Amino acid sequence: MILAASIYYFTRNEKKIYSSESTIYTGLASGYNLNGTAKADYYATSNAFDNLLSLIESRDTKKDVIIDLLAEHLSLKKHDPAILTWGAYDELQKVIPDDFKSKIVKPTFLETRKALASFAGKADENVIYKLIYSENPYYSFDALKNIKASRISNSDLIKISYETSDPIICKRTLELLEETFIRKNRLLREGQTGSVVDYFETETKKAFAKLDSSELNFLNFNKNNDIINYYEQTKAVAGEREILYAQNHNLEMEKMAANSSLNKVNSSIEGRNNQVFYGQDIIREREKLADIYNKVALSEIVNTDGSNKKQVDSLKSVAARTEASLKTTLDKLSVESNTPNGIPTKSVLDEWLKTTLAYEQSKAKLAVMDRRKKEFEVEYKKFAPLGAMLKKIERQISVSEQEYLELLHGLNMARLTQQNTELTSKLNIVDPPFLPLKPNASKRLVLVVVGFVVGFVLVLAFILANALINRTLLEPTRAKKSIDAPLLGIYPLLNENPEFVKKANLRLIQQFLSTVDAKAKPIVIGVLSNERGEGKTTIINLLEEELGNLGYRVEKQILLNNSTENTPSYLPLTINNSDNKLLGLSKPINLDRALAEIETKSNETKDFILIEFPALADIIIKPDLFPQLNYAVLLCRANRVWGRIDKEVLSIFTKTTGNKPLFILNGVDTDFAEEFIGEVPKKRTFIRTLIKRLVKFEFGNRKRIR
Repeated sequence: MILAASIYYFTRNEKKIYSSESTIYTGLASGYNLNGTAKADYYATSNAFDNLLSLIESRDTKKDVIIDLLAEHLSLKKHDPAILTWGAYDELQKVIPDDFKSKIVKPTFLETRKALASFAGKADENVIYKLIYSENPYYSFDALKNIKASRISNSDLIKISYETSDPIICKRTLELLEETFIRKNRLLREGQTGSVVDYFETETKKAFAKLDSSELNFLNFNKNNDIINYYEQTKAVAGEREILYAQNHNLEMEKMAANSSLNKVNSSIEGRNNQVFYGQDIIREREKLADIYNKVALSEIVNTDGSNKKQVDSLKSVAARTEASLKTTLDKLSVESNTPNGIPTKSVLDEWLKTTLAYEQSKAKLAVMDRRKKEFEVEYKKFAPLGAMLKKIERQISVSEQEYLELLHGLNMARLTQQNTELTSKLNIVDPPFLPLKPNASKRLVLVVVGFVVGFVLVLAFILANALINRTLLEPTRAKKSIDAPLLGIYPLLNENPEFVKKANLRLIQQFLSTVDAKAKPIVIGVLSNERGEGKTTIINLLEEELGNLGYRVEKQILLNNSTENTPSYLPLTINNSDNKLLGLSKPINLDRALAEIETKSNETKDFILIEFPALADIIIKPDLFPQLNYAVLLCRANRVWGRIDKEVLSIFTKTTGNKPLFILNGVDTDFAEEFIGEVPKKRTFIRTLIKRLVKFEFGNRKRIR
């Protein structure tokens, strides 16, 4: 009750709290990219939402929001109720001194914000730095702890809420948070792809320059070596070489055949026509004809594609005319001439002319063929090393081209990703923050109830802990488990209600008389205790008084302890029965005689003999001298611990005397005593009575029957 009342009192002036919220659509779970495919990766989506929520909760984002909010409010020339309430404005003027305000407030908002950011970044204990790291309800990290961001179920939506004591600042703070958060998210995502695009652009330019350089080397190589198509050219050269060698072989055969024929013809006309053969005209015509044949052969061999056909035809025409002229000359010289063999000279000359022409043609062609062979050897030596160099250059071009194409593909993919990121990083505010007009429901009642419950639990926990930790005898049920003896009865504390004490006396006498056998007289009862101060005198006086009131003859005896500090006490002990008072230590007497006298007097006049013994822990009992007892009553305090030594002392007493004592639990707390004695007789309110019945589960209990 005290805790609940304290909470109620200290929360009487609590500030009203206003809250606002906003919803943002992200498109992370079900949005589409440029490829037109929906995202379905649960872990990637979860990671993306975690990044967004962490960005909202980040210190840098909150710091930007605080600076923006401060810049807006400090830029006000006077109070504007559309921007913040008067209380918040007045509090801000107190927090920011005028001299410091003049340093940070600039003509424009951007300049003011820049000045605030500069002071916020300095850890020199300036006003702005202290304000941000204070407990200010609007402009501190502690205030922005009330910002809550969470994903709505498994949707694409994020819900952001904020609560503070100023409704206008609450709404504006959420708006600034969304602006800052969306901007930072876009910069982060675009910055990632931007660096990748820059890398691919740089590397693509390098690869293209390398490829261009390799292709330029290839072009210069072809120019310097007169190469149009190396592989076709080498193929053509190899084919022409084979044809050339085949033609050379045929010409050599023709030359040898013509030479052999010419030698034979020369032998046939030898000695007769030498003058004719060697005439100036014939020799001149022959040389002219040989020269023409050389030109014709050269043109036919060199130009096999027929491009100089007109020139060859012209040379052949000249050769034909020369042949005709030479033939005419020979015909004139050989008219009607015969060879030695009887062959007409004209026929021999014709054969000689034909053979000579063939021979000269073969010679001319072979001469040209030899020159062409030398040219082919030079061409072959030129093309042989060019192949390896050309292969190397082509391989360099291929590698550079492949590298360039790969980087170009990567650049295209990076640009596609960049565009996709720019599209998907645009967060849309579905539900903008609203201006709260009504404050949140007060938590005062909840706090009071919680305080009451907590207080009740604390008290209950203390009671239970005390009960669990408390190792005393406490109450009868626990005492019976600890003490190896039957329970005779209980007795409460004497400072309780007098009526309750009377009821306890009545209950104890009832229990005592129900236990003893009154037929055998006198009944000798020993009142014992393990330690001093257990209440033996109180109980024995009570028994004496109550039994006397019932008409019984009672005698009380007290055995005094005659021990010193260095020697334990032995029975016999001093007996004192004078006026029922304890006089202290006296001279020991003979216990046998004293007990005999007591027994004689008791047999004559007494019903009960009550003997109070000293604490059992302080005496040594001699079995042969201990008095014969009908009953032994052991007194135990409820507020003491029954330990192993107590069990041992009680066990020794039982073994030594043969008496099994009954025990009375003395000084029992009222809450436990009521169960055995009865309810404490006093006035109670209806509420207290009801609570007590509820606690004890006494439903339907009535005092009387009507």
